[in-house]
Amino acid sequence: MELRFGTRRVGAGEGDDFVRNFVIMLALILGLLSLNLLPRIAGRGQNRLRIQKVVGEMKNGDLNREDFDALTAGYYEGLQKNAGHLGLPVERDDVRFSDDFLLYEFRPNVSRRYPAGMRITNSLGMPNPEYGYLKPPHTRRIALFGDSLSVGPFGHDYVALLEERLNQANLTPEIQRYEILNFSVYGYNVLQMMDLALYVAPKFHPDVYLVTLTHIQAGGKKASTALHLSRLVLEGIDLKYDFLKQVATQASIQPSDHMNALMRKLSPFHFQMTRWALEKIRDQATAEGAQMIIVLVPGPIPPDVEAQAFDDILPTVDSIGVPVIDLRDTFRGKNLANLQVEYGVDVHPNQQGHEIIFESLYRAIQQDPKSSAALLGQ
Repeated sequence: MELRFGTRRVGAGEGDDFVRNFVIMLALILGLLSLNLLPRIAGRGQNRLRIQKVVGEMKNGDLNREDFDALTAGYYEGLQKNAGHLGLPVERDDVRFSDDFLLYEFRPNVSRRYPAGMRITNSLGMPNPEYGYLKPPHTRRIALFGDSLSVGPFGHDYVALLEERLNQANLTPEIQRYEILNFSVYGYNVLQMMDLALYVAPKFHPDVYLVTLTHIQAGGKKASTALHLSRLVLEGIDLKYDFLKQVATQASIQPSDHMNALMRKLSPFHFQMTRWALEKIRDQATAEGAQMIIVLVPGPIPPDVEAQAFDDILPTVDSIGVPVIDLRDTFRGKNLANLQVEYGVDVHPNQQGHEIIFESLYRAIQQDPKSSAALLGQ
């Protein structure tokens, strides 16, 4: 056998080596290209995110801000009404969708075990004990608003741990009990928190409105407030508030806009919408004679990943004129692999991670007289 390349003749042995090397190289190229298809082949749920993580690590070595944003985006996309099999569909079993401003809420009486512990809601769809609307005498009530990071394993999340410690170490003749009403829901942003603070929380007569913001609420490429408004527009749901309708007008929102166009137009208004929502909560608390506190709560991921988002949101939260507790260094120097529900796949804090958040939060409250006075009423 003889192969001819240009004017050079290649003998049979050389030709066989060339064909063999060509086939090997082609196989390697196809193998590398197929890595990008693995998440699609995996289809759904944890397997899909796990493969995405592995592929990301093969390409990049370490998970960076974009990697964590991608994991979070997949999680939140799975909570959309028409999400199909995106994200973590098991979380969808815990919520019911609606055609109003909130878009969805927790189902009542949820009882499900997940990798970090039990997920339980009461008869009102709240991830805490059965607290009724009527506030008992000598009781100080704290209404806490947050996203999935503030839900956690029932009874072992940082919210439950804080309530337990307050009742152990901070009772007075006037305050014989502390109750923390947890209004947190997966994927909620500050606009949804505000809506709860205005129309649901007052029914429980809270003495404190405690708003928790994660780096997802703080900023990022997919601003959470812009994402929420985009979903409302796409589903034809009334924006409810005149301020948000004005934002939509200023952003030149069109009925024909798709998600990418909506996000591009609305993202520049993120901090403006965040400040407005926080001011509405502050004014509601003031009208009721209650206090307001803002807490910046990190996840168990490298602090440098969250640093920029928290830096960006600080001027906004500082302008509200209420105590701000900044916990961003909570996980600095910690072994993050032991503090996530599933390392690199589900980066929510596990039980140990929630204990660390609680310790950091309680220490900050003790060290800051303004936060202590606002929370404890002493």
